Formats: sequence, structure tokens, C-alpha cells
Amino acid sequence: MSDLLLGIQNLSIGYSEPICSEINASVRKEELVGLAGKNGSGKSTLIKSIVGLQSMFSGRIELNGEDISNWNSEKRAKEISVVFSRLSQVPQVSVFDLVALGRLPYRNWIKKLTKEEIQIIENSLKLVGIEHLRNSFANELSDGQLQMAMIARALVQDTKLVIMDEPTSHLDIENQFRIFELIYKLSKETGKTFLIASHQIELLLHNSTQLWWMNEGKFYAGFPEQIAFEQKIFEQLAQEKIRFDYSSGSFQFQHPKSKKINLVSDGSDLAYWAKHVLERNGFEIEGNSEVRIEVENGIIRFNEKLVESISNLIDELFIFGE
Repeated sequence: MSDLLLGIQNLSIGYSEPICSEINASVRKEELVGLAGKNGSGKSTLIKSIVGLQSMFSGRIELNGEDISNWNSEKRAKEISVVFSRLSQVPQVSVFDLVALGRLPYRNWIKKLTKEEIQIIENSLKLVGIEHLRNSFANELSDGQLQMAMIARALVQDTKLVIMDEPTSHLDIENQFRIFELIYKLSKETGKTFLIASHQIELLLHNSTQLWWMNEGKFYAGFPEQIAFEQKIFEQLAQEKIRFDYSSGSFQFQHPKSKKINLVSDGSDLAYWAKHVLERNGFEIEGNSEVRIEVENGIIRFNEKLVESISNLIDELFIFGE
């Protein structure tokens, strides 16, 4: 039996005219696929085309070998669940009732939840880690908690494919990592397949089994490291004042440098922050400068030329030499 879940063949997507064409990809069961690209590249349009919210120009999308273009909304809801970046309006209902909406494709409003469905909901709340919020009102949750509730709702929907469109776009850094950690955990424990569209390319690279990259009307799919290298993704996302630092694995501002300094570090936190404040204020750290700063045993020492160079920055640096 084939483990292929999602197949896309020669797909062309867009609105009045195509945004991206010749999209070809295949996704195995239990994969975690990352979808990345600049704004306007077609990520959300591709997702809308897969879930049936946007018609496609040409091509074919298959799920479990079935052409999904012939599916009605009920069939799609039983096969594909979606988590968007945020709800436009948060209902004043309990978290339990919000998550229970995931069962709607299998029932109607008149029927009561069965014992089996209640257990499914309870299990999803526990799996996501918000069982303690089951009786809280959804409109009183933080953005991170609400997003976890929407992920639980998607699990309750009991689909093989879960699609998330920018699930961390309105979250702080802590919750961004928490959501990605949760998605990675669910991909390993639930047997479901996840397709995640995000601008957090570093997190996609570290967590995905496959990466889709959309750029200038073209589509690329493959191993994350392969796509990142071949398509020079980090270089394309960099700008004049923003660069990708491969040593730290993150994007950094590139401030103009006016002076050079030699920093001899002892590897301490103090040395790290001293280096940071110097770079932020226009100093370039190198090994051949006559201007020198040393960090040893929690004490910063600098020579006379450094005193001259940073005399206008002393108040901000808060450092004193011996």
C-alpha cells in the first residue's frame, strides 16, 4: 500500500492571472512540510487552492489518490483541517465548545456529543496541553493559548492532513517556538501529515522533513537543506541592511561600521554584551586594530585609544576599566 498522501501535478494558481505555475509535489503520510516564500509569492493562494477556497487555473490535486476538485465542502472537511494565523472574531464560548466544533463535519447541531466524541475532545486538549483551560472562555485567552485551542480543534476534526497558514504570525517569540515545538511533537505522535506556511524560515528548516519554496512565479520542493542551498533562500531573504549569519543561524541587522576594534573575549556573558553594544554603535570587531578591549574575570579593560574612540558612548556602555 502506497504511503503517498498528497499529490500535486502541474498546478497553476492565482486570481485574475497566475501567480505561480508548474507546481509539482508529493507528500508522504506523517510528513511535516514547510512552505516558505516572500510576501505575494503565492503561499496562501496555494493553501486556499488545496482546501477549495480558491479555484485553480489548471492542474490536479490528489489526496489519497482522489481528485479533490470533485469534493464537496463536507468531504473536504473530513479530509483536510486548516488553522489560520488568527480568528477574525473570537466567539464567547468555552474552549471545550470551540474545540468541539471540529466534530461538525460528522454531525449536526441537533445531535449531542457522544461519549466517544467527548473523549476525542478531551484527548486533543490534553495532547495540545490546554486541558486546564477547557472551561475558560475563548475570547479571554491569550493569542498563544487561542492558537493552541485552534490546533486542538483541527485534531478533533480527525483529518489525515492538517494545514496551517502562518500559525505564529501574531505571537511573541516564546509562543512562536512553543507552537512549532507542538507541531513537531504532533507530527511524531498523531500519525497526521502537516503542511505549515510560515515566514519563520529558520524554524521550518530545523523541523520540516520537506521544504516548499515559492519565488517569482516558480515552485521548488525537496529536502530543506537542499532547497535552502540550491535556491539560496537566505541570500534572497537578506537585504541591504539585513544579512543571514550562518554561525548563529539567524538574520541580523548590518549597521554601517565607522571604526575598528580588537575585542579579546573570555567567553563570558559580559564579553558577549560588550561586543553587542560596540557593534550596535558602529564598531567593527577585528583582530588587527590598535584599539583594544579585553574581558577577563568579569572585568573589562581597555587601552587609551579605546577611551578616545568611545568617549561619546561611555554613558551607554556602562563599563569602567582599571
